[in-house]
Order: sequence, then C-alpha cells, then structure tokens
Amino acid sequence: MAKMKIWLGHGAVAAISVLAAFLLSEYLPFMAMVENWTADYRVATLLPPEPQHPDIVVVSITEDTLQMFPYRSPVDRHFLAELLDSLDKAGVKAVGVDILFDQASEPAKDAELRDTLARMRMPVVASYIGAEEGLNEDQREYLDEFIPFAMRGYATLHKDAYDQSVREMFAGRPSPDGFIPGLPLALASKLYPGLNPVAQPISWHGKPAADVPPFRQFPAHTVKLMPKDWLKDKVVLIGSDLSLTDRHRTPFSVGAGEGGRLTPGVVIHAHALAQLLDGRHRDGIDPRLKLLLCIVVAIAAIAISRLPFGVGIKAGLAGGLFVLVWVGGFFAFARTGINIPLLMPSLALTSALWLAETLGGRQERQQKQFIKDAFGLYMSPSIVEELVRDPSRLTLGGERREMTFLFTDVAGFTTVTEQTDPPVLGAILNQYFDGVCGIIMDQGGTVVDFIGDAVFCLFGAPVSHADHARRAIDCARRIEEFSLRFRNLDHVKACGWGITRIGVHTGTALIGNFGSGKRFKYSAVGDSVNTASRVEGLNKYFGSAVCVSETSVAASGMTGLRPLGRFMLKGKSHPLAVNEPVSDDWLASGAGRGYLAAYALMAEGRGAEALRAFETLDQTEPCIAFHLERLRDGETSDVVTMKDK
Repeated sequence: MAKMKIWLGHGAVAAISVLAAFLLSEYLPFMAMVENWTADYRVATLLPPEPQHPDIVVVSITEDTLQMFPYRSPVDRHFLAELLDSLDKAGVKAVGVDILFDQASEPAKDAELRDTLARMRMPVVASYIGAEEGLNEDQREYLDEFIPFAMRGYATLHKDAYDQSVREMFAGRPSPDGFIPGLPLALASKLYPGLNPVAQPISWHGKPAADVPPFRQFPAHTVKLMPKDWLKDKVVLIGSDLSLTDRHRTPFSVGAGEGGRLTPGVVIHAHALAQLLDGRHRDGIDPRLKLLLCIVVAIAAIAISRLPFGVGIKAGLAGGLFVLVWVGGFFAFARTGINIPLLMPSLALTSALWLAETLGGRQERQQKQFIKDAFGLYMSPSIVEELVRDPSRLTLGGERREMTFLFTDVAGFTTVTEQTDPPVLGAILNQYFDGVCGIIMDQGGTVVDFIGDAVFCLFGAPVSHADHARRAIDCARRIEEFSLRFRNLDHVKACGWGITRIGVHTGTALIGNFGSGKRFKYSAVGDSVNTASRVEGLNKYFGSAVCVSETSVAASGMTGLRPLGRFMLKGKSHPLAVNEPVSDDWLASGAGRGYLAAYALMAEGRGAEALRAFETLDQTEPCIAFHLERLRDGETSDVVTMKDK
C-alpha cells in the first residue's frame, strides 16, 4: 500500500508538472516570449545554408535611388512606370509591388503608372492596406481607384502581440469588393491558380553564406542596365530598403547587437513567397509530441529525485538533463530544421523534480537549487534570489517597504508624435527605452511600467538594497548623460526629441503583485509613488533635467546637489525640499557660491536681500529666473505653493 501511494504520488507529480509546463508555456505571455526567443535565436544563428532562391528577385528602392528624384515620397511614378516596363520587356514571370499608392503625386506621372499597370502582360500584385492600418477616407478612395481589385494584396505583416516580431504570414482581410489576401498569398495564387495557398508560420530561407543574402537583390535604378536574362522568368518583388522605413523585427533580430537587426518588409514577403512556391512548411513539432517530451523529462526528473544520492549529485544529474534538452534542441534544429520547444520541458523538469522532492520531505533544500538552475537563465539574478527566499512572491499580495522611486519623462513628446512617422518614432522610442532600461538594470533597479514615453522604476525591491537612494540618484545622472548623447544622434535630432526629465523620491509604499487572479503586475502603490511623479514634473519650472527630493538626499548621504526650493504640493501639509545634482566644480565656482548664498538668504525669509543677491546672478538660467519672479511678486522664502498636481 505504501509503495502504491508513492507511485500514485509520483504519477500526480508528473501529471501536474507536465500540465503546468504546457499551460505556462502556451498561455503566460512572459513564458511564450522566452520560448519564442529561443526559437528565434536558433533561426538567427543555426539556419542551414541554402543557395539563393532561383525564382525570386528583390528589386530595392535604396537611398541612391531616391537621390535621383526631387522628392523622397511618394516614389517617383514615372520611374516606377519605366521600371515595370523594363521588367515586362525582360520577360519576368510576375511582379509584386510593396509600395503603397495612397496619395496623388504629379498627375501626368500618376496616369503613366496607372496605364503601365493596366497593360502589363505578366501578373502584378500591388500593396493594399485599409482603415485598420491607419488610412483615412481620402487615402482609401485614392488607393481603391488606383489599384484594381484583382491586383490587390495586403502588405500588412502579422506581428507578435508581445514583441512585435514577424513570424507568420498575414492571411488578408475581407473588403466590400471581396476578400483580399496577403501580398505573398495573392502573388502565389496568380502564379499557380490551383494552389490555394493559406497563411502559415514562415519557414525562413537560409543564406548561401554569411555575407550573401537569401535572394538576389538589385537596386531599382540599375534594372534597366541589367541583361534581360538575369530577370527572365523570375518573380520580382519591388520594395524599399531604407533605414528606419518599412523595417521590422524578425527572428533574425535576435543576437544582432544593440537594437537588433531589422528586415525590410519586401524581404519578409520574399521569404513567405519562397515558402509558398516551394511548398514548404515551417518545421515544428506536433503538440502531442510536445506533451510526450515533457512527460519523458518529468519522469526522468522524478527518477533522479528517487536516487540514493546527495543534493549535489542530484543537482548535477538534473543539470545534465537540462543541458541535454537544450543542447539537443539546438542540435536538432541545426541538423533537421525542427524547432523543439525548450522552455516547456525545462519547466516540466523543474516542477517535477521540485514536487518529487517535496513529496519526499526535502522541499526547501532542493527547491532553492533547482529554481536557480531552471529560472536563472530567464530572470535577472536579483529576482531569482528573491523567489528562492520567498516563492510566495509569485502570488497576489504586498508588503510595506521603504524604497526609492524614479520617474522619467521626455519633454515635448506629444509634438514629436504628431510630427514623426509612426515606424520611425517606434524605432527611436525602442532605442531610447533600451538605453534607459539598460542603465536602470545596471544600477540594480526594477522597471515597473512604461507610460507612453515615460518610465517608472524603483530601487529597493524586490531585492532590498540599503543604498537604494544612492543607486537611484546615480541612475538619474547616468540617464541624463545618456539622454544628452541620444538627442544628438542624427535621426533623433531630426524629429525634435526633447530632454529627458527625471524625478527621484524616497518613501514608504506597498510593493507586491497587484491585480486579479488571472492577471497581475509587480508594482508599488502609495503616496510616495505619486510624490515621485510630481517631483519629476517640477523640472519644467527650473529647466532642469533631474529633481531629487530631500528624503532621497538624506537617505543617500550624497553631496553635489544644489537646493531648488521647498514645494508645498497640493494636498500636502508640509513642504518638500527638492534638489538638483550638479558638479563639484560648479559648486566651487563663483556662480555656484553666489547661488547658494542667494538661496540661503531666501530660505531664511530675507526676501529683499535675497532679491538683490539673485539679481547679481545669471538671470537667463531658468532656476534663477523662477525665483526672481517670485521674489519680485512679494514672496520672501523658498517655500513654493503648487496650485496643481
């Protein structure tokens, strides 16, 4: 009976472990993103080499092409008409045009291109999008008139909801005139009318060599000079190959350095079309085989837990099994192209071993070891250590703790969004967040949320640091330095990117997982969080980049800050002193000593003397101008009453 209970218990452990691993990997966004990342990394680094596709050619609109014309957008339509005519004469098999014709240019050139499209001998599919992609009514009407229904193919790309990577074909959408398939699907249907292609995960075409693209690619302005044999009987895709324009994340973006490598949309369409024409399917694994793999790994983990060895040996065996799963997954892809899931069996291994050890009475010791082994690859070390100490942090609830909060905000961001194309702005914003978050992580902070262009992070949780205030102030200074360099990048400067304003405040708040049983987030709640946000907003009064509250200064013990004022925030009964980090050289300079002397007079309530002292300083500095205006209006101290939040 005892043995039967043990076997039933282990069976329950295996079933629970496999079910949990499957559900977490399939339905928990973070886990799904990690699983996608491992698959993407294999595609980016181990995709088997293949010859350039024999039937598909990419004709690119490059910067050199655009320099031939007086304006960049829309692309000169006389040039496009001549390009299509050259392709027609070269005897190409079909043409896909990944260029949107949603607005008029020069009437004669528009008419010429429309006539050229109408008389093309080979099948042509042109890009089409609708209101879902942001076209207004005038643009939709013009596009419907310019591109006949039979030539339309949706240029939209199917992007993952979590990381915006393209991994699947876009099926298309219904329209008043009928269903419009995705551009590669529409082109494949015209080439092979009986094919009836369907959207599916993309099976990426390998490169012949590291520096050779998977498809032959020619600049558009060179086509008319090329031998016709180079294009005869080829399927030609025309699209842009420009930096920050129609470029997207794909599996090839993983491991490609800062910001990741982005792939032109026309090249993504080429991969999808090659897959359809070749009749290939992305090599994956049946869900039943996924479960079988998890069952095998879970049983192996339970077997390890029953071995009469010490913790160290068991940990080594479990680690070996873990490595075997991962190395086997990479080896299988390199040899067969099959992307075996790695996170799911890893979770099954971890949970089965943990539960089995718990069942045997050794929960605490083994739990610490294997949480580190399994999750150390996916989470930051500080969070892993916190989970090891207290696994209950994965449930709803919170605790009160002193922390330091940091808010950032980009000045004038609304104007930037109105004046910058969304694809360009998205790329810049991602690059900005990558830099800011990297600094926060380096300083041991935790990024809690993104609110438009703003970042909210905290120091002192989930792992408690005695020097959390110092870490936050150092982080603010580094973000300020980074933002100044970032603003001077050519493509960032062109969109009018504003300064990054930062607020730092230390106080007590409730920290933990808040939400519902189905969806929750690790965050901080309390008046101190609101105060930190309002401290950040004080920068606009002084033209400063960083404001640090007196509580953060006191908690950090840092010097090298100058007082800006004591602010009576709305709803508060006591003023809050705010400071700005400055250099030691400035504090020791005549300007620094003069400011501190003038401020001291104002802080002592000697308004008239303070006014005279401030008038001797550089009145073009926003901080000095702010206090001069107050003193001239009759204020006598450094206490500023805020009328709004």
